[in-house]
Amino acid sequence: MNQLQTLLHDLRLSGLRETLTVRLQEALANRLTHEEFLTLALQDEVNIRHQRKIQRRVKTADFRTLKPLDEFDWRFNPSIPRKPIYELAACHFIRAKHDVLFIGPPGTGKTHLAQAIGFEAIKQGFTVCYRSIFDLVRDFLAQDALQQRDRVLQVYLKSDLLIIDDMGLRALPKHSGEYLLEVIMRRYETRSTIMTSNRPLEDWGKLLQDVPTAGAVLDRFLHHATVFAITGESYRLKDSALAKSGGKKHA
Repeated sequence: MNQLQTLLHDLRLSGLRETLTVRLQEALANRLTHEEFLTLALQDEVNIRHQRKIQRRVKTADFRTLKPLDEFDWRFNPSIPRKPIYELAACHFIRAKHDVLFIGPPGTGKTHLAQAIGFEAIKQGFTVCYRSIFDLVRDFLAQDALQQRDRVLQVYLKSDLLIIDDMGLRALPKHSGEYLLEVIMRRYETRSTIMTSNRPLEDWGKLLQDVPTAGAVLDRFLHHATVFAITGESYRLKDSALAKSGGKKHA
């Protein structure tokens, strides 16, 4: 047994090593054939490698607070269409190099949905990068100061799915529109992007302090985009009100 464990270690079959004892007991109890035992043991290795790959990609994506789609409270905001969201989770839009925009007031589930779809994309083998619009601007400002703009640009171009969150929370610094436009232009029809916005599209020129650039961003981004206009109350405010009332729901 020790020799077998050593061989598995040398072959880097750590998943199989973790389940070997259980699988040997199962083989004896159920009188498995050599082929059946080997199939189960190797499937354990494949499953564990797949889970580790997902964990690595989730870490690389750098989600804010990852919540799966099955944790979304559909009852709180019935205005959100469930079927189209689950169709997004199938990731056909990523294969088609299309984009998605969630737009609506703060607290209505945009970030949850964007990150949940990103997680589904990872499980299907896609690479994902999550950033708020403020992260994006900060990254480009820092690299411009170091004259290494191309390096940060590659971070925003290489992922199959880029999620840009929090557009519209507040006005952005000068030249922010130029950074966003370059990312959107370079990803246009080559990669997929999800954006969330708390403000209507007509406000983007003011937010970016550059109306023509905002128009150029929207022209390309919306060309192949599915837009979800979300209405309703803030989920966070609901939780706050519930906490203040001692956890009692009011009719």
